[in-house]
Amino acid sequence: MTDDFFPPANDAAIARIDDWRDRSSVLQWLAFSASIDDDGLLYRLSFAEHHIGNPAIRAIHGGVVSSFLQVCALAEIRGRGGPTITAKPVSVHCDFLRPAKGEDLLGRAVVIQRGTRLVFLELTGFQSDAGKPVAKANVAIRLHTDDTA
Repeated sequence: MTDDFFPPANDAAIARIDDWRDRSSVLQWLAFSASIDDDGLLYRLSFAEHHIGNPAIRAIHGGVVSSFLQVCALAEIRGRGGPTITAKPVSVHCDFLRPAKGEDLLGRAVVIQRGTRLVFLELTGFQSDAGKPVAKANVAIRLHTDDTA
């Protein structure tokens, strides 16, 4: 969805996300970053050994995957929504589709519906092949702006 509230991703969006990451110990622990490609914002969890949940199969812990997708949703709002927007998750539902191997995890967010105070997003987490997601999530975000706080 592209409109005045959610303009296309740009360098200012990346700067807002980077600033947020630099001030958050959780985002640093996740090794979270964002970039722009032809499809918009692309999020990355850079793999680290502390992300492993099952050492027998070297899979990333499901809580790390779910947290990453939730952070992707918040980053989409923070990055594209502008500097006066704050957002809080209302609900997060994550479906785990296959094990997340011990490598970087990528994420995409799609805004499904935006109302005055709520935004609904669909997130996809994948590794080497975007067509084979490791997890999908639906996230509802409560918006707070200067006029709705």
